[in-house]
Amino acid sequence: MTRHGVPEGVSPMPLERYLRRAWPLVPQAVLRRALRQRDVRVNGARCGAEAVIRGGDELALYIDAKWLEPEAQVLWTDDRLIVAVKPQGLPVDADRDGVGADTLLTRLERRWPGARLCHRLDAQTGGIVLAAADGDVWERAFEAFRDHGVQKRYHALALGRFDRQAGTLRAWLVKDARRAAVRVLHRNAPGAKPIETRYCVGEACAPGLYHVALEPVTGRTHQLRAHMADFGHPLLGDDQYGDREANRRFPGVRLCLWHERIEILPDSPLSDYAGRAFEAPAPIWIDPREND
Repeated sequence: MTRHGVPEGVSPMPLERYLRRAWPLVPQAVLRRALRQRDVRVNGARCGAEAVIRGGDELALYIDAKWLEPEAQVLWTDDRLIVAVKPQGLPVDADRDGVGADTLLTRLERRWPGARLCHRLDAQTGGIVLAAADGDVWERAFEAFRDHGVQKRYHALALGRFDRQAGTLRAWLVKDARRAAVRVLHRNAPGAKPIETRYCVGEACAPGLYHVALEPVTGRTHQLRAHMADFGHPLLGDDQYGDREANRRFPGVRLCLWHERIEILPDSPLSDYAGRAFEAPAPIWIDPREND
């Protein structure tokens, strides 16, 4: 049994919706069965999917702990610096309302109380995330990301035939807070920040679909997704900036973007780890044999 307190700032919502926000990777069948069998208690009362919860409620979940308290996947650690691998669909931290019983950070905190994230990935983007269990390492990592002391490489699947096999894209990015999105501009404007993305095209995995290595020289919100879409090569599975019609040709495929490699550069403020590189291969989103 797992006890959980609903954060005070949460507005009233159906129990099922809250559970999906708080534990986004629990299979739908597991949640449906728990609600059907009333294996969730709200303030001591057994409840089903029709229940409404609000901030301050206390939940008791009679669901296997392997779904509610999974371990973090750790690629490497010395118990000061942590190189974790975040699954796609898992947020790195709680959302703006404080909802996030299962996040990368909560998984890390079970082993390293007080652990801190050194950078972030979008929930739908998977791959390597650096965290720190040591204050000095965290401060140095913050400097390293700010001052380009690390080099990141992503693996993606991009739509459309490329005219060049490699290149560098440059533009400006402006946030649209109302839409929780960004826009790519081709000239500077108030509030815009410069962006630079390097790309290298690999082999095709389906007609009109290519493996691409992406290196964000700058690190802005949604940079890779928005920049590639503006370039005319949206990422497969990206319904926010990409080609929804093309995405429907590959049912069940999620956003094909994965942080596969990070290198701590020789002159990085993370001097104890300078020159080290860590890799986590991307999943096989599309089996090329299915497209022969």
